[in-house]
Parts: sequence; C-alpha cells; structure tokens
Amino acid sequence: MLLSILLACTEVGLVKYTNNPADTNTTIVDTSGTAVEPASQPDTQPSTGPEGVGGYFNYYVRQVACPACVGEPQGISIDLLAKFHDPTNQTHTEWIPQQGECTNTLTFTSPSIALKDVGASILMRNINREIIMPKSGQEYKTQIYETQYDRDTEHDVVTDVGDFKFESFHGFDSIEPETMLFVDPSYAFAAPIYRSGATFWWQPSGTTSTFLITLAIYTPDGSSLLGYVSCAGADTGQMTVPGTYLSSYPQGGLVAVHLARHKIEKVLFESQNTFIETHMEHEVVGTGMVQ
Repeated sequence: MLLSILLACTEVGLVKYTNNPADTNTTIVDTSGTAVEPASQPDTQPSTGPEGVGGYFNYYVRQVACPACVGEPQGISIDLLAKFHDPTNQTHTEWIPQQGECTNTLTFTSPSIALKDVGASILMRNINREIIMPKSGQEYKTQIYETQYDRDTEHDVVTDVGDFKFESFHGFDSIEPETMLFVDPSYAFAAPIYRSGATFWWQPSGTTSTFLITLAIYTPDGSSLLGYVSCAGADTGQMTVPGTYLSSYPQGGLVAVHLARHKIEKVLFESQNTFIETHMEHEVVGTGMVQ
C-alpha cells in the first residue's frame, strides 16, 4: 500500500511549457539636431561580428535518489539535445529565475523560431569517445550511459555546416541533509522541510553557475500536488528557501526536492557567424517532509 501511494507522487504537471513570441526588431530614429552628411561613403561595408543565438545544446544529467518515490523508472539518466535556427536575440534559458529570486510560477520557455537542418545526425566527441546524435524531428538527441559521461572535459560538436566546442562540468560530492537521498520508499521522505525556511548544502561549489532549488509539495498521502517554489542563487554551497513560500503548506506534506546546477555559456559557431547557447545541467532529486 505504501509503495502504491508513493508511486502517485509524480512530477507530471509540475511546470508549464510555452513559446516566446517571435522576434521583433524596432528601429529608433533620433530626429533631434541637424543631420550631418558623411564626408564620403566607404567602398565596402565593414565586416560584422557573430549575430545572436543560432542554436542550443543541452547536456542534462539527472540523478533520482528514490525513483519509486517520484514514479520514475531509473535513478540516473543523461540526455543530450541540440537544435539550430537562424540567429535570434532570445535565449533558451530565460525560464531560469535570476539569482536571488524565488517564484511559484516557473514556466519553461523556448524561442519561437523555425529550426534548421544541419545534417542527418551530429557528432559529439572528446579525447575519450565519440557519440552520434541522430535527428529526431527538427532536433538532435540521444541518451548515454553514466560510464559515457566525461566530466570537466572539452567536447567538439560536428555538424554538416560547421562545428563548435564546449566544456562539460561535474556534479556533486555531497548534499545535505543527507536524509533527502534515502533510496527506499519505506523510509524515504525523512528530510525535514521546515515551514519556517528550508536550508540545503552541497559540495563542490564556487563555480559561476546558477543554482536552482525547486520544492514540489504534495498532500501527506502523495495523491495531489499542492504547489511548488523555485529559488535561484549563486553556487555558494548553501541556500535557504524562505519560510514565506512554505508556511502555508500542511505538516506531513511530502516534498520532491530538486537541486540543480546550471552552467550556461555562449560559444562561437564560426561557420554560421553566430553563437550556440550551451547549457550544462546537473540535477539531483531527493525527498523530504514538511515540518
């Protein structure tokens, strides 16, 4: 009976997905003062640098302490996703709150722009291995095994229209409270999530990445999602979710705890005169109980 109750504690419907409006460009003309004609026109236009964001590459490592508690089939999954498009001034990670902000209306967004074909597949390689990412619809994606995840390693991504580089990063050596990492449904949900404020610690830390904590709170029997709160901050090794976001939830409520480090960079995609937004994401999902 307990297992069936805990299996009902799923993440379906936790967040919404939307598309951003299409890009719009507005030209502002200053009509003040007297116009001055240039002395002469150059023979050729000056060369311009790379334009906007022309693609997205996501390297997503997800570790679930108790898969049965959140209705997932496995503890570790590693997903690779890439997509390419014309340059845009939008980004693929605008949905992540700014450091120092909390929200209970987290909404995933993606630029509303047509995707481009850069080949039947693309190749991700480093000094240790090569991984093919086949085309799936208008995106390129695959899953890999944990043994294929090379931490803090430079990678090349090769397409039919050019290539770019990025560096992967590491996960966690320790997370506290350790009780949120219990693996058995019979004694999981032991970590206290205090309504006055919940503090978490992790190591290593000190990167320039954004750290995001999301607490999804369910009824004590795990049958219904009551709400959630997401707080973003610097990768300092410690963060507190304020009690103002937790005080309304009932004692005994079950909590899915998501701790995620997001490393977001723009790397040069020289052949296309644009940048690729790379998103290294390492998430750990644990359990807790409102107290």
